[in-house]
Amino acid sequence: MEFKTLAGVDKKEILEVFNTSFSDYFIPFRLSYEQLDAKMLADKTDLSLSVGVFENTELIGFILHGFDTIDNKRIVYNGGTGVIPKKRGQGLTKRMYQFMLNQLKKKQIDNIVLEVIAENIQAIKSYQASGFAMTRRLVCYKGDVKPKITNREIDVQLLNDYDWKVMESFWDIRPTWQNSKNVVDQLKYETFSLGAYVNKQFAGYVIFNPTNNRIHQIAVNKYFRNFGIGATLISEISNKYEGRLSIINVDKKSRSIHPFLKKIGFKVSLEQLEMELKLS
Repeated sequence: MEFKTLAGVDKKEILEVFNTSFSDYFIPFRLSYEQLDAKMLADKTDLSLSVGVFENTELIGFILHGFDTIDNKRIVYNGGTGVIPKKRGQGLTKRMYQFMLNQLKKKQIDNIVLEVIAENIQAIKSYQASGFAMTRRLVCYKGDVKPKITNREIDVQLLNDYDWKVMESFWDIRPTWQNSKNVVDQLKYETFSLGAYVNKQFAGYVIFNPTNNRIHQIAVNKYFRNFGIGATLISEISNKYEGRLSIINVDKKSRSIHPFLKKIGFKVSLEQLEMELKLS
């Protein structure tokens, strides 16, 4: 077997192995070429930082890594790890990381971050064997949500520009990689964003991706909580876009967002663990 980066590997080959690897996953799923391309864009995937394992030149396993600088730290994000079913049980995930860690250290990467389904004990043990430790528990939601609007004083407008200094002041929790402001900025022209105003004062916002019906961020000014702002924003989204909405990887420690989401009709779809490996 040969371990090397995925630089220069055809995305169609990666897609075939990706779909084969996830065909028997906890929640089996399959991506089209366009969906994989969109995922790699959102994850900021860098194939020169990603790794594959090859047998007789055939790709049989992979780790897709994205890269970004966050809070002055050079972070690599694991956007997907897979090994085709017939080649499992050989410790290939650990061996791929053993191959890649020295290269990431040479590139002065500080941390590697990933999420893994909480029930996937085998994968968790594999990551722990590579040095990863859990940093927090995350909750994912789905729902056919149609909140009732009771406050007509809320003015909802398109949000064309992001004032992150103000918007971050609304946060109770730090978004995970796929919902981070860096990723959201990159996807700005693919998302639909709304701001809520009370007496012309910016009171809350939502950032929604219609390609996958996913809410990336929703936050309300602490001084305007329990005013119907969150429900109003999600109602606007659900009225404009058909289908089940989703929100992924919400920090389980948040005391405000989970009761709100459940109250308006979201259901927990799964829980994940965020794990981190510190290299510096």
